[in-house]
Amino acid sequence: MEGPIQQKNKPLSCDALKSVIKSMSFEKRLEIHTNLPSLRAVNSVLPYTIETVWIRPNSLQINRKEWTFRKNSELSNSDNDDPNHTTSDDDDSNETTISIVDRDTYKRSPYFRVNKSFDEAFEKCFNVYLNGSIIEYLSIDHVPKFLCERNGSDGFKLIISSFNTDIGIVDNCIRFVNLDNLKHFRIAFPRMDNGEDFGILEKPEIINCKSLDLFVSVPETPPINYITGLRNQNLILNVNNFQVNELRMLIENWKTSDQPIGTSFYLFSFELNTRDIFDSLELQDTFPVEVEHDSIMYSGIGIKIDDNRDLVLYQGEHLLEEENAALKMEVIASRSKQKNGDSEPMES
Repeated sequence: MEGPIQQKNKPLSCDALKSVIKSMSFEKRLEIHTNLPSLRAVNSVLPYTIETVWIRPNSLQINRKEWTFRKNSELSNSDNDDPNHTTSDDDDSNETTISIVDRDTYKRSPYFRVNKSFDEAFEKCFNVYLNGSIIEYLSIDHVPKFLCERNGSDGFKLIISSFNTDIGIVDNCIRFVNLDNLKHFRIAFPRMDNGEDFGILEKPEIINCKSLDLFVSVPETPPINYITGLRNQNLILNVNNFQVNELRMLIENWKTSDQPIGTSFYLFSFELNTRDIFDSLELQDTFPVEVEHDSIMYSGIGIKIDDNRDLVLYQGEHLLEEENAALKMEVIASRSKQKNGDSEPMES
């Protein structure tokens, strides 16, 4: 007597296969490329979903995998593992040596050579993994030559949620960012090449990005007219030389502006005591408020903007680094518009 007929599993349709591959982690898809040659073609044309990317002068790191590039003339008997080691533009070698480092185990793949110049090899790796991919966080320390020379006429844009770079290279890379997807933009000011560097804050893409984080480690402070001109939903100012009078000017600007409910400003400093700044404000026509955040009550002051909005200030937490205290200013619904009346605490 014959046994029951075994049903064969139906192979996935092409669309279903693509959907499954796209849902996989970056690391799993690298394994597919290495171990399943039959799937390489379809895998290679699908964009990746990537958590973190770092672009440095001689390396491209995606999550915990780092591709390092060396012109062959630079590769000596002693390996150089420094990702910030720079190449010489005087060498036009058409061969490049590449290795891949696992940043969890620090194991390095064998070196292999490609018949491409340094820039061509870097661009190839960039295009394979990043072109069209969805990137949660991108940090750029150095803009590759091929990006500097790209005029943008092909519509190329990086899809990024959070972007980190410094003032010296903002112009060369912001034009390749899809601003509709950008949620957080962090610009570091580690140095000032000239007194006009803060003028970058007048660019529309900076003024209007959803969340802007300015990390100013130089002695200079952005002129207050640049700060008052920003229209970000969340503005974080990490600065060591912000004065009480400048905060008063920002408050007056927000009182007369059309900042929508939910707009917030965070003042953070490693050197300044933001509590002292708050206590020194000496503002007129304020009222006491209690603001709740993560089940913690903060005491502060409120200022009436109009019939629909109030401005509140209190010593709270940094938006992204909750272990750090920050002075917070926020536009909220007017107390008269809150359902629970004046006696109930406001939530932030």
